[in-house]
Amino acid sequence: MFCLSFRHLVNGLAVFCLLTGIAHIMTAAPSQPQSPSLNLPDRLPDHPRLMITPKVKARVAESLKSDALARRFFQRIQQGAYLVERTPPIQRQLKGDKRKRMLDTSRTALHNIVIMGMAHIFAPDPALRDRIISEMTAAVQFKDWHPSHFLDTSEMTLAIALGYDWLYDELSDTQRQIIRDGIIRLGLESALSHNGGLEWTNNWNQVRHGSLAAGALAVYEDSPELARRILQQARDNFRQGLQVYQGDGVYPEGPVYWSYGTSFSWVMAACLHSALDDDWGIAQSPGFAESFEYVKQVTTPTGLLFNYADCNRGPIDQPIHVWAGSMLDRPDYIRFGLASLDRYLAKPSARGSRLAPLALLWYEPVGDVQPTHGPTCYVGNGNKVRIAAIRSAWDEATASFIGIKGGSIQVNHGHMDIGSFIIEAEGVRWSEDLGMEREIYDRHDSWGTQQTAHRWSFLRANVHGHNTLSLGGTLQRVKGMNPIIRHGQSGNLQFAILDMSAAYKGQAKRAERGIALLADQSMVVMDELTGVADGLDLCWTMWTQARISLSDDGKQAVLKRKGKQLLVSLESDSAGRFEVADGTPPTEAENPNKGYSRLLVRLPAPVGNLKLVVRFRPPRAADKSVGLPQALADWP
Repeated sequence: MFCLSFRHLVNGLAVFCLLTGIAHIMTAAPSQPQSPSLNLPDRLPDHPRLMITPKVKARVAESLKSDALARRFFQRIQQGAYLVERTPPIQRQLKGDKRKRMLDTSRTALHNIVIMGMAHIFAPDPALRDRIISEMTAAVQFKDWHPSHFLDTSEMTLAIALGYDWLYDELSDTQRQIIRDGIIRLGLESALSHNGGLEWTNNWNQVRHGSLAAGALAVYEDSPELARRILQQARDNFRQGLQVYQGDGVYPEGPVYWSYGTSFSWVMAACLHSALDDDWGIAQSPGFAESFEYVKQVTTPTGLLFNYADCNRGPIDQPIHVWAGSMLDRPDYIRFGLASLDRYLAKPSARGSRLAPLALLWYEPVGDVQPTHGPTCYVGNGNKVRIAAIRSAWDEATASFIGIKGGSIQVNHGHMDIGSFIIEAEGVRWSEDLGMEREIYDRHDSWGTQQTAHRWSFLRANVHGHNTLSLGGTLQRVKGMNPIIRHGQSGNLQFAILDMSAAYKGQAKRAERGIALLADQSMVVMDELTGVADGLDLCWTMWTQARISLSDDGKQAVLKRKGKQLLVSLESDSAGRFEVADGTPPTEAENPNKGYSRLLVRLPAPVGNLKLVVRFRPPRAADKSVGLPQALADWP
């Protein structure tokens, strides 16, 4: 059972469906004035012109001679390429039960062509060349690239455009025509009648315009009018997809979708620069550069992610940081990107990060340059999402870390996760965000974010699936902004305070949650609520994969995982005590949450005014606890 009768709550929800047949909330920005007509040259540089120019090729070749890490990276690319070379060419496959997509096929093609193309360019091999040609030939014979789900068409267009451009001088006239006609007919012309991502403000915009711009640049001389139309379309609309970075670069869809969307803006900027010597100001867009620091900050000491919204916990590859390090003169970004690729470099496979090989084009040795790190108490104030991430140290896998999520619920991929927190210590993730609900991704009707949306019937998306509070078993309110109102670092304390009042409007007059990291590396979550509505009880929730044992009085819990332990204590004067519950969702269709438990504190109505304090102590803090100010107002 959940903190109230959750099954009863689900049955009582009004189902408001967005029957759009798309994978995400397609948030369209108001129509923007068109950009001035592009002043494009009559002729572009010779092929290859998409990222791998003769100058880039010569620089990478020199790096492969002189730098051991570059050679290791390239050897991994070669190993993966030859594993792919032994697989059959792609086939058009639609996957999904309630909604069909060809996205896996498109992503396989992009992975295969990038890795085999990079291997062949820097160590020519006819077997790889012929396998790339087979991949492209198979793709352009499809009846379509499934434009009704335009991500499928976008990624396939990029894949074939790169292969066509990189192998241009090695293709016969007939092969060029067949592949070029496929890019035009199945990719670019399809974009004229399918608007998926065109004016949207989410990752679809970035994927669409980055991919189609590459396609247009690849066939520019043979279909100049169409190529110009596609490039003009991209120029008119791509900035709407970059609006999400405004503020501090905090990506509202979370770090996994940041990696997805930003990677295609990277590809777009790189292709525009190599073909037109102009990246249209992508790298200088407000908040874009800052977003790379945001991703460092939400990468936790264990290498996992502070994964709010539909994000998984990772870890994920971040080759894009190698590009950013080169562009922004940030050696620490290069080091961060390469560190994220350790798994990729160590384990060759026939399927991996599809854009990772491109990082070699921007790799620069960093030598003994000392890394530059941001603050250990970070607050990101994005336009839509507000987060705080606090750690005891950088570059220590055992460091203590606590993060909290605020901002708006009504964002693409958003969850009812206001106040949800993540905790790590001793190299272990102790409090978990469950991430995406797979059932939502296979439906058309669960992408709305209004209060009555069907999305909120799923445990992983609603308040009960997060490390936060529920009052009376009801849902958080979706409207309004929940800001971080204060944060700081003083003496023994690093802290951030989140005003959650908008999320609990009508349930409490005011709700605040503070998180703190103390000098002994213990962490605190302190809740202060005033004016809780009569009749509403309270449930404090933390999801964990640890084994939980409780003290007799219910005031302490010991969490054990991976040979480590964490002491959790209830330190306020309230009558509450810890309880343990399983993670079973209300329906069989949902992810069963196997291996997860919930640590709960329940307080019966009337709650009235309340202070609830929970402290998390790793073993190193057990015998030397640092005192904590008694109220959020006293936090310096």
